[in-house]
Amino acid sequence: MKTQFFTLLLLISFVTPGFSSDGLLILENHLQNYNKLSGQFTQIISSQTSNNTNSSTGEFWIKKPNKFRWHYSSPYIQEIISNGGKVWVYDEDLEQVSIKNSSQSVDSSPLAIILGSASLGDSFEVSPIKNDDLLEWLKLTPKNDSSGFEYISIGFENGILARMIMADNFGQTTHLLFTDVAVHSNMDDTLFEFQTPNGADVFDETIEQ
Repeated sequence: MKTQFFTLLLLISFVTPGFSSDGLLILENHLQNYNKLSGQFTQIISSQTSNNTNSSTGEFWIKKPNKFRWHYSSPYIQEIISNGGKVWVYDEDLEQVSIKNSSQSVDSSPLAIILGSASLGDSFEVSPIKNDDLLEWLKLTPKNDSSGFEYISIGFENGILARMIMADNFGQTTHLLFTDVAVHSNMDDTLFEFQTPNGADVFDETIEQ
């Protein structure tokens, strides 16, 4: 599986130490500014062990508390979609679809932050950090060592999601830049359903064996 896609899968599988009530309050206040959000993203992944970087672009749609569509359009077509009950992971190049339970994949992950489906105070230590690019930055340290991440930083512009930086335990850092972000009053639920293409291999983890 391609590097950039693997990183987003980490988001749905899952720095200043010490609890900061001020940071948590700021984060929760920003997340209350929207229930439906869409936009473009650019994702860049770098590694401490290599000078190479991987980049990708695409679109996203979010409908709180637990619906989303994350569409990679370049360099490969890949999608991760949740209707609140199931998560579909589709790789067009591999002609492969994986289906997972949404609650097991999302609820305790970094993605749950922007979906508003996480109990943030239980899952993360939140602290404000220096704002050096006209954004308001918050740093989140997972309380669970098995999350796979060292920290997650989120930058807000006028209270709306603008950037994310995620450093994982494998020496990789992922930068997400969000552009053309729009807050919606309405969003069609059909965006969050997935029709399996003819001929694709399907691995359904939601079916009881």
